[in-house]
Amino acid sequence: MNLNAIQSIKEICFNAAQPLLNVYNQDVKSSYIFEINMSDVDNYNNDDIRKSPKYKNLFQNLIAIKGPVLYWFEVISEHSSYEILKAFECYKNNPECKAIPALKSKPEHGTNILYVGKVKKQFWGRFITHLGFFKTNMTQGIQLFYWAKSLGLQLRVHVFEFDNNMADLMTIVEFGMAQKLKPLLGKHK
Repeated sequence: MNLNAIQSIKEICFNAAQPLLNVYNQDVKSSYIFEINMSDVDNYNNDDIRKSPKYKNLFQNLIAIKGPVLYWFEVISEHSSYEILKAFECYKNNPECKAIPALKSKPEHGTNILYVGKVKKQFWGRFITHLGFFKTNMTQGIQLFYWAKSLGLQLRVHVFEFDNNMADLMTIVEFGMAQKLKPLLGKHK
């Protein structure tokens, strides 16, 4: 057995665990929760939503979030998971559909969590993608404008910012939260 390699592996694991233990002992860096009613969202494919009078303050707050982020979309309107999945499926079958997350073969119909995600930096950009206004159609997002607007979906967005040393560990946190929250969209493996 190569004792030097084993010792190196142990050191790597110890160093990787330290940021996770820091979160456990000290909490996340910051958190932010806001609501968005998709029926009120206009088309920002040709305009910068960050500069819109309606959303300028929201995006000022989102742009201030610098570090890695864990986030999820909670459905707060009275829509059933069946209604939501039907609207999402209709959009998925549209030939102009942008890149979207995978649908689970057996969704958890008792959940009110639409999606759980993570990003290493610039959550505001990821949020724009999820709204459906990112310019590159191949960047995956839930594309809310294209199917949730007509549904009148109302969402609460939970945002948790972490220290930068957690950037490469966010997949672990995202996976764990997805296992707890059981979102309708996205496969977390």
